[in-house]
Amino acid sequence: MEVVKKYGSFCPIAKAAEILTERWTLLVLRDMLQGSHTFTDLRRGIPQMSPTLLSRRLQTLEETGLVERRADARGAHWEYHPTRAATELQPIILSIGHWGQRWARSQLTPDELNPGRLMWFMHRHFALDRLPCERIVLYVEISDARKLKRWWFLADRSKVELCWQDDPGYDVDISIFSDVLTLTQVFIGDLSLNQARSMSRLEVQGAKELVRTMPEWFPRSKFADDNPMSVAQAPQREARGGPGAKRLQKVD
Repeated sequence: MEVVKKYGSFCPIAKAAEILTERWTLLVLRDMLQGSHTFTDLRRGIPQMSPTLLSRRLQTLEETGLVERRADARGAHWEYHPTRAATELQPIILSIGHWGQRWARSQLTPDELNPGRLMWFMHRHFALDRLPCERIVLYVEISDARKLKRWWFLADRSKVELCWQDDPGYDVDISIFSDVLTLTQVFIGDLSLNQARSMSRLEVQGAKELVRTMPEWFPRSKFADDNPMSVAQAPQREARGGPGAKRLQKVD
């Protein structure tokens, strides 16, 4: 068991900080609250975290009452689910994300540009209710990735599946060719899809009508509308009806 560092204070903020400010804890809770319940999925969302450290952190969160461990449907593996205490943290974690986008902007240094991490984030942020058809197969090829260059998103109105390297065998509806920096900038709101295309930094191939609707459903971070660089993209936000469509600094 990890020893939780104490502040020696009865203050509720200090007591909460003893649990929540340990490195990686907020990221583990972030991913769990977004639907990652297996050890493998949690590792995909936080690949920089070693398996040993993730195991220790999950144990600590279980002991502090934020995580409940359950056997999966087959009884073969453990799943990790947020308790009521963790669920009540969701609006707080989202508010931290909105604050971070406004006041602690990433400079997108090379160590922050990871194709696998980006694709994992993207698969959680499709606007599924705005898909123009029942299912879309989106192929993404990352030009500057040494490994994991080819990715497929299989999106329908209820879920998105992410595949990599091996072709899943479905007909592709839309193909995207770009580099990891450009795709990251589109995701976080530094660029719109149309801006990236007009700058010849991103190529899109597919049926004209599907390509036309892409700004409505293509994945963007839930914090993208807080990005100062995305202010000029208000028409795109209003088309999607996102949380920043009318008020850029609204916290959802």
